[in-house]
Amino acid sequence: MTITETSGPTESRRIGPAALLGSLLTGAVVGAAVASVVVGIIIGKAMLWGAGAGFFLFVVLVTALSGRRARARTPRPEKRTALAMIESRRATNGELADVPVSFVLTVAAEDRPAYRVAFSQSINLVDLADYPLRRVVVVEYPANEPWDVRIVTRPDQEWARRAAEASMDSAPESTLVKNPSREGTYCLASLLAILLGAAVIVLLFRADLFREDHGAGGKGAGGGTGGAEVSVSASASLSSRTSTTRTTESMLRDGGMRRTVDALAMAGVLTATEFRIEEHSMAAEGVGDGADSGTGGGEPSFALRSLPYERLPALVREARTTSGAGDDGSWRIDIGHDAKTGALVIRVTVTDSRGSATLRADAQGRVVEPATAPR
Repeated sequence: MTITETSGPTESRRIGPAALLGSLLTGAVVGAAVASVVVGIIIGKAMLWGAGAGFFLFVVLVTALSGRRARARTPRPEKRTALAMIESRRATNGELADVPVSFVLTVAAEDRPAYRVAFSQSINLVDLADYPLRRVVVVEYPANEPWDVRIVTRPDQEWARRAAEASMDSAPESTLVKNPSREGTYCLASLLAILLGAAVIVLLFRADLFREDHGAGGKGAGGGTGGAEVSVSASASLSSRTSTTRTTESMLRDGGMRRTVDALAMAGVLTATEFRIEEHSMAAEGVGDGADSGTGGGEPSFALRSLPYERLPALVREARTTSGAGDDGSWRIDIGHDAKTGALVIRVTVTDSRGSATLRADAQGRVVEPATAPR
């Protein structure tokens, strides 16, 4: 039997619009779910990351079940058997008995013109010599996927006889058949959908996500306040310029004082002549916007942002330790210029059931007078 060279038609197997749309929707939901988990943990919202984790598990479950049902409904493809001639082979290195071999064959299908196909198949090293160039072998492939070719290593007697008697001509290289599916485009579209879903969640919660106070002392979901709200109320007049700031977080938390002062600065309060800090509030007297150096009566002011807020919680702890005051008592920090020396002084007062004690520090937060026992 002699088979002459011919050119075969181009095969096509494209992903349908419905499958592509389903993949886009699934990717968007997965991206949004994963982003919800990450964003929810960062900003400390248990409901958000819990919902994201639930949606992610739901999508995984639905995808697995739908894939199993689709495979169950899809009939097994019809197998076709044909003769093929080995045009080239290349074995790769392998440590096992079976090594992957790259083949290029000319396939002489009975229901279509002859064509070339390239594929890889594992062959035992002992049997590799049985596949020399231009040998005719028996192959199988799905009827609708002529590129998915596999060599039949042990054909039945009829096909073995036909392979031994066949004489074949090479098909042109232009007849090489490849898998034409658009799986690369399919994967790229899914990836873009995942990124789009994640971007939507980030945009929806960008105010909480990029707020400075959620990461400085937050404890995450269920573990404390992830981002305390700071409300600034300021009143000003010619006779008395005052500003009061209240916050739901403790000023002793890492960065709590600095964030609150930044909120004051955004409200236009940059300087003061006297400044008081308590557990949940700040109060400034003789406030200014930085353009003046006093209140108009000669009393000097200082820049609020220049104070060593990072050291003040440690001063409160030191005052409590050196004075023996308990942690359950209250505390207060008063900052202003000394009436005698004119130097900026930080006074930390701690109070418990036995009385109060005061620690004095300079403008850099260095202790100049430790606290004594409450009295």
